[in-house]
Amino acid sequence: PYDIEHVSIDSYQVYTNLPPAGAFRGFGITQMVWAYESQADIIARELGMDPVEFRRINLLQNGRPHATGTIMKDAELIKTLDCLAERMEWSKPFDRGTGKLRRGRGVGIGFKALVAPTTSMALVNLTADGSCFIHSSTVDMGQASDTLLAMIAAEVLDLDPAVVRVVHPDTDVTPYDMATLGSRSTFHMGHAVRLAAEDALLKMRELAGDLGMDPESKLDPAQLLVKRYGMQAGNIIGVGSFIPEYISPDKQTGQSPNITPNWMIGAAGVEVEVDTETGHFRVVRLENVGEVGTALNPKIVETQLSGAAIMQLGAALYEEMDFDEQGQLRNASFAEYKIPGIQDLPSRIHTEIVDAFQHNGPFGAKGVGETGCYGVASAIAAAIEDAVGVRLTSLPMKYETLCRALHADAFHTDKETS
Repeated sequence: PYDIEHVSIDSYQVYTNLPPAGAFRGFGITQMVWAYESQADIIARELGMDPVEFRRINLLQNGRPHATGTIMKDAELIKTLDCLAERMEWSKPFDRGTGKLRRGRGVGIGFKALVAPTTSMALVNLTADGSCFIHSSTVDMGQASDTLLAMIAAEVLDLDPAVVRVVHPDTDVTPYDMATLGSRSTFHMGHAVRLAAEDALLKMRELAGDLGMDPESKLDPAQLLVKRYGMQAGNIIGVGSFIPEYISPDKQTGQSPNITPNWMIGAAGVEVEVDTETGHFRVVRLENVGEVGTALNPKIVETQLSGAAIMQLGAALYEEMDFDEQGQLRNASFAEYKIPGIQDLPSRIHTEIVDAFQHNGPFGAKGVGETGCYGVASAIAAAIEDAVGVRLTSLPMKYETLCRALHADAFHTDKETS
């Protein structure tokens, strides 16, 4: 019932003497969301529409085509926006401050396709002492992927997760994984571990049948192996590999009926307080909402979402590489290159997980690593404009820039008088 809109993009590669750009949490999506969410606020304001209602009308819904032609599935954009609006108490009166201190609020929402096609492989090794080892090349760098993979294997094998050990990656011995990036580990490696555990479970059932035991009963791998070999010896090894479905886009039109296995959706709501004399502003409240399908480890999901939002807060307000005329970096240390410290964080931060289910994900899940960073910057810009009527259009958003904009009329008047 809907026409597929085609998107034409011209891209240019420019050679400079500055350092090459690399991947940053969000893989360019944060910059895209900054642009189109700022645009959405500008349009809504020109139309005299509430910014939440403007988004509710225009957001993609399941069953509608993305610009690539892929039909949206399991993408709860509207539900995520509504959850954020509820957390922000958007429909209730808002205290806008008095005197020189003015308050404002704003929202931002974005989504990202999962990188595809990529491959993940895993081994699950059950030993005669009752241990279970997962061999994979997913790197746990603090996102708790080891815990998640252990939970998935334990769920399939009906084991206590405490007995499941994850062998840390060594590409000489651990099976192939494309990379630990792009919020792909839960979806790709989660599936590979699930399949490997299912393969090990099938082999246990076959061994139980050969030994005259009930293959449908709860099986103890240690008991099976001792009965098979007459001693504490042997292994049961399951193998799993996963490649999601994917259709490469047409080179002429950019269209594909299946451009990604899933969509990761995040939204942010912000309240700011602005000093109209100095231009100094501070984020006093940050509401962070993520749609991650089923959260397999909710506490870790919450910390991933809040960590991503704080990281984006730094990019939005502080982080800037300062080059001199020769292209040399002036602020090449954390003494000059600023990132948020504990004193820079809002006094009120809350994270909410949207109730959703990813039908093609492992136990209904999908990735979360980048989800919390999408809408933070544009929400701050919207909140500042809501407070004092000035729209900042470049990052990082500086107090000085806002101060100049607030006093631009007075500055020009004084200049003309002098």
